[in-house]
Amino acid sequence: MRTLSRIILLITLYLCAPGIPAQTRIIDNLKRSIRLAGNQQQQLKAIFDLCDLGYTLHPDTLMVYALQGLSLSQQMKDMDSELNAQFYITGALTAKGLIDSSLSLADKALDLASSKLDDPALLANLYNQKGRCYVRKNQYKEAIEMGYQTIAYGEKAGDVLLQVKGKTLIGWAYLEMEQLRDALNWHLKALHTTNDSVLLGKYAILFANLATNYNGVGQIDSAYYFIDKGVYYARKYENLFALSNCLAIESELYVKNGKAKLSEPLLKEVVEIRKLIGDPFYIASDLSQLGFYYAHYGQPEKGIEVCNEGIALAMKYKLDTKLFFLYGSLADNYKALGDTEKYAAVLEKIIALKDSVYQKNSAAALSEMQAKYDVQKKENLIIQQKFDIRQKEYLFYGSLLLLLLGALAGWVIFINYKRKQKIKLLQMQEEEKIISAIAVTRAGENERKRIAADLHDNIGAYASAISAEVEKIGDSVEVKHKGTYENLKLHSQEIINSLRDTIWVLNKENITLTGISDRVKNLLNKLRPTYNHIQFTTSERITKDVVISSKVAFNIFRIIQEAVHNAIKHSGAKNILVNMIANDTVTIQVKDDGTGFAPNPSSATGNGMLNMKSRAQDAGLQLDITSHGGEGTTVEVRLATTN
Repeated sequence: MRTLSRIILLITLYLCAPGIPAQTRIIDNLKRSIRLAGNQQQQLKAIFDLCDLGYTLHPDTLMVYALQGLSLSQQMKDMDSELNAQFYITGALTAKGLIDSSLSLADKALDLASSKLDDPALLANLYNQKGRCYVRKNQYKEAIEMGYQTIAYGEKAGDVLLQVKGKTLIGWAYLEMEQLRDALNWHLKALHTTNDSVLLGKYAILFANLATNYNGVGQIDSAYYFIDKGVYYARKYENLFALSNCLAIESELYVKNGKAKLSEPLLKEVVEIRKLIGDPFYIASDLSQLGFYYAHYGQPEKGIEVCNEGIALAMKYKLDTKLFFLYGSLADNYKALGDTEKYAAVLEKIIALKDSVYQKNSAAALSEMQAKYDVQKKENLIIQQKFDIRQKEYLFYGSLLLLLLGALAGWVIFINYKRKQKIKLLQMQEEEKIISAIAVTRAGENERKRIAADLHDNIGAYASAISAEVEKIGDSVEVKHKGTYENLKLHSQEIINSLRDTIWVLNKENITLTGISDRVKNLLNKLRPTYNHIQFTTSERITKDVVISSKVAFNIFRIIQEAVHNAIKHSGAKNILVNMIANDTVTIQVKDDGTGFAPNPSSATGNGMLNMKSRAQDAGLQLDITSHGGEGTTVEVRLATTN
């Protein structure tokens, strides 16, 4: 524990800066209680009450008081309090962007708490903190697992708020994966965990997430309802973290619904609150969003200024994923300003940034390969040295016994030399093959990334612009042209969807079956609002998560997409089921309970059937289509080999 304390103190010397401003009335009162505490026990309680507002505190302030609590706990020899102090330190590290350090400290605290304490509330808090870290690292499955652990220990502790936090964490992970229905389901579960409005009001971030969910599924009235509640409770209980999130979402709602002028003051307030809280992860996001607003509402000079501020912040804290959004907003502002030269330069910088990330990964892989090769080379050298020593001994004693044996030994040496030369030649050839293969792979990957970037930044932008323009002319279209307008609107959206699917494949060399399954879920989620008379269902039985080449994955997805669209358009089905099965083989089924067709679907010559057969043949897949009149249709795709 002493070593851990030294590490934390060193972190503090790096993190803590003087002069952090006061933030809220509640925080000021708690600081006063700490100063006026009559004994160590009262002071420790006041410190932990303040640290409970960690989302609202600046991370440097949180770190200072958490370390003070840690020191007091150690003086009192109170391990439970000591581990609670470490939990608050993980929160400060997370807000500061030191995610790996936060996870490492949380794991150490969990090990101690699990073995030496029976405090389910502390365990729930630590698991929830780990989940927040995993979401920031885009490790969503791990984050969901931490959410379930938070709920379980929250129930064991009888703590309703911890149960709400665990369910909200799971919903947040699904929200980040764009699985909006699952996210909404979990956030509603969190909302209905308790009827205590005061408790829910103090956890106003839940209302912000619900508003984001309803906005994503197009239920704007519900989104406004929950964001109004979120802003009200966040201001009432002085929860700056929740307030900044709520205001950012409210700003997005105004922009989407033609009230852009109301958005700017909200975004400015968001940025000021983020700076006060001091979480660079969210500050960079908000500056990017504000820059995007300026680009599209006639203030590109302001947009360029805030984007450059955000880029400097992202570079300082190594927030590489935020740089893509910031440079994208910066490019939009230069484009709006009419500065084509700087616009092109920023686009090149985006591509270079993507290439550099890939090259770093490739360099790491090469370094690992080289390290393994060096170790093997040293082992071979030791073996060879031992062999040489033994051989010299044999030659020495053999020459004393008989010259003939010496000659024989010389012959053996010659053969052995030839063998080693042959082995060295083969090793050199293999090394050249490896280097060539790496170079080819890198070149191919770079080209795929570059093509994906070009599609996104150029064709994607124009496709989105076409879709937006089509939306604008909807009200002015004459009745006799309504059919043409609806077709144009549908086709423009299909272009965007097809482009997204193509970019999804180009961005990856290999894709897992669960990745395809997630893509299918997104497809069905988008279809549900349009075809609400059909029940769409997915089923996963994946015991082995198979890695599939991007080409095969793309063809599998297109076959599933074609089968689902055929069922919607032609079968009259009420239920459509997609089964994803993987064990020693991969089987994917699309089933419907529609009218089917007869007598022999395999001989059908429609474009949909021909497209599916062509894709299956091109990707080396086995395709079976079975149907009987009135009994529905089953399209089954099988992959002959798995890894």
